[in-house]
Amino acid sequence: MRNLARVATSSLVALCVGLSLVVVALTAIGIMGAHWSTILGRQIASNELATSTATGELARNLDTDYVTGEEAFLATNSGMRSHALGSLYTTLLPATEADMTNLVRLHGTDPPTMRADIQRLVRQWDAVRYELSPTTVGAHPAATLAAGLSADYLPLGQHLDRLLAAEQADGQSAELAQSADVERIIGILIGVAVAGLLGGGFLLYRGIQRIRQALQPGLNQEEFAASLQIASDEDEAHELLQRYLERILAPKTTVVVLNSNNSSDRLEAAVPLPAGSPLARSLRRAEPRSCLAVRSGRTHREGSSRLALLSCPVCAAYPGASSCVPLVVGGKVIGSVLLNRPTPYDEAEEHRIHESVNQAAPVLANLRNLAIAEIRAATDGLTGLPNKRAVTDTLKRMFAQAATEKSPLALLMLDLDHFKQVNDQRGHAVGDQVLANAGAVMRGATRSSDFAGRNGGEEFAILLPNTEIPVALRIAERVRAAIAEMSLPGLDVAVTVSVGVAGYPEHASTPDRLERMADAALYLAKRQGRNRVELAVPSAVVGAFDPTDLAGPTHPAGPAAAPPPDPGPAAADLVPGPRPGANGQDAVGNGQSSGGNGQGSGGNDLGGAGQASGLERSRNPGNA
Repeated sequence: MRNLARVATSSLVALCVGLSLVVVALTAIGIMGAHWSTILGRQIASNELATSTATGELARNLDTDYVTGEEAFLATNSGMRSHALGSLYTTLLPATEADMTNLVRLHGTDPPTMRADIQRLVRQWDAVRYELSPTTVGAHPAATLAAGLSADYLPLGQHLDRLLAAEQADGQSAELAQSADVERIIGILIGVAVAGLLGGGFLLYRGIQRIRQALQPGLNQEEFAASLQIASDEDEAHELLQRYLERILAPKTTVVVLNSNNSSDRLEAAVPLPAGSPLARSLRRAEPRSCLAVRSGRTHREGSSRLALLSCPVCAAYPGASSCVPLVVGGKVIGSVLLNRPTPYDEAEEHRIHESVNQAAPVLANLRNLAIAEIRAATDGLTGLPNKRAVTDTLKRMFAQAATEKSPLALLMLDLDHFKQVNDQRGHAVGDQVLANAGAVMRGATRSSDFAGRNGGEEFAILLPNTEIPVALRIAERVRAAIAEMSLPGLDVAVTVSVGVAGYPEHASTPDRLERMADAALYLAKRQGRNRVELAVPSAVVGAFDPTDLAGPTHPAGPAAAPPPDPGPAAADLVPGPRPGANGQDAVGNGQSSGGNGQGSGGNDLGGAGQASGLERSRNPGNA
C-alpha cells in the first residue's frame, strides 16, 4: 500500500505540475503578446500620425509659398508685390524651413532609400528657395522669375506626392504586419493551449495507467485471498494457487504444488502434472527431504546464471529456470510450490510469488487439519470403520438419493453373538481384536459401493445402495459366513454374528423406520438362536430365509433334525433400550457393550420389539 501511495502521489504531482506549467506558459505568452501588440500599435500610430502631420503641413506651406511667390512676381502694382514678398520672407519661408527640418528629423531612422528621398526633397526645396530669395528676385525680371519658380516647384510637388503615397503605403504595410503579428500570436496561443491540453491529457492518462498498474497486483491478491477463504478442501486450494500463480506471472510459466506426505514419507504432486513433465520421473520415489526447499525451508533456484552448490533431485530435471518456494506454517514445512519458465524471475515477481505462497500456506494447513479432524470425527478408532455419526449421516444421504432416483436401498444391522462372554473370559484386549477383525472382514465381504460402519459396542451397520432384497440377503449371508470362519491368531475364539435385513421401499418410507425395521429383524435373529439372517417384512406373516433356498438343496437326504424349541422372549427383551446380557446372552442394543470395547455412540432402543410377528424368520445351520 505504501508503494501504491507513492506511485499515486507522484503521478498526481506530475500531472498538477504539468498543467500548472501549461497555464503559466499560456498566461505569460498571452501577456507578452498583448503588451507587444499594444506597444507596436502605439508606435505605428504615433509614427504615422507624426509623419503624416509633418508631410501634410509641409505640403500646405510649400503650396502657400509657391502661390505667394507667383503672385508677387506677376503683380503689376509695386505695393502688392512688396506686401507679398514681405509676407513670404518674414512668415511663410521660415515656417516652411522649420517643417522641412522636422520632416528630415522624423525620417532620420528610416531605411537609406527613404532618407535618400528626403534628401532629394530637400535639394528640390533649396532650388525653389533660391528662386524666391531676394537676390534672385532683384536680378531677374518678373516673367523670368515666375517661369523659373514654376519649373523648380513642379518636380518638388511631384516628389512630395510620391512621399505621401509612400508613407500611406508604409502605414498600410505596418498595419498589415501588425495584424499578421497578432494573428501569429493568437496562433501560438492556440497551439500552446492545444499542446497543453494534449500534454495534460497524456499526463492524466499515464497517471491513471500507473495507478491501475500499481493497484492491479493488490486487486489480484485480494481476489486470491477471497477465493482461498471459500475453498472447500485442500485439493481445490492447491488448484487455486496453481491457477493464480500462472495467471499473474508471464506466459509459459508452469506451476506444480508439491505435498509433503509425512505419514507415507512421500513427496507427491498435489495438482495434475503437465503432459511430458520430467517431474513424473523425479517424483516416482521422492521423499520430502528430496526437495531442497522442503529440507531447508528456504527458496531454492535452479537454472539461473549462478550455479547452485547443491542441486535438487526433484527440479533439476526441469529445463529453463526453476524457483521452488516452501509452504511453511508454524515453522513446519507442509510442501512446496515449484515454478518453471524459460527465463529467471525478477525481484518483483519473486516478491509476488513469496507473498502468494505465504498467504496460501496457512489456509492449506487449516484445510488439511480440518479434513483430518473430520475423518477422525467420523471414524471408529478401533475398527477403522465409520462411527455411529457417519452411519446416521450416510443413511440419510443414501436414503434421500434412493428416494430421488427411485432405486432400492438395503440396510443390514449386525451384532456379534456372545461378545460379553469374550470380554469377560478373554479380556478387553481380545475383545478389541475381535472387533477389529470383524470390521476388516466386513470391508472385505462387501462391494466398493457399499458402506460398512460401527454403530457402537459390538453392533455394526452395512448400507447396500441400489440393491434388491434377494441380493441383500445373499450379501448378508456372505458376511455372516465370513465372520463365522474368522480366526484370531493364537486364540481359540469362535465368533458369530446375527444379521437383520430391511429394505426400501419394501419395509420403510423413512430412514428412521428403515433402521427400526432392520433392528427389529436383528432382535428376531437373536431370539431365533443367533448366527443367522432375518428379513423384516411389513406384513404379519412369519417366514424364514435359508441360504439353501438361494443355492439349491445341499442337505443330505433323510429327515431333517427338528429345530430346538423356542423359549419365547424374556421379559427384559420386551423392554425398549439396551439390555444387559444374562445366561450366556449378550446385549442386543446399539449401545456400547458391558465389556466397554471401542467407543460406542450411545444406545438406540430397539423400538418395535413387539413387531416380531411382522418378521420373516430365517434359519442357518450351525446356530449358536
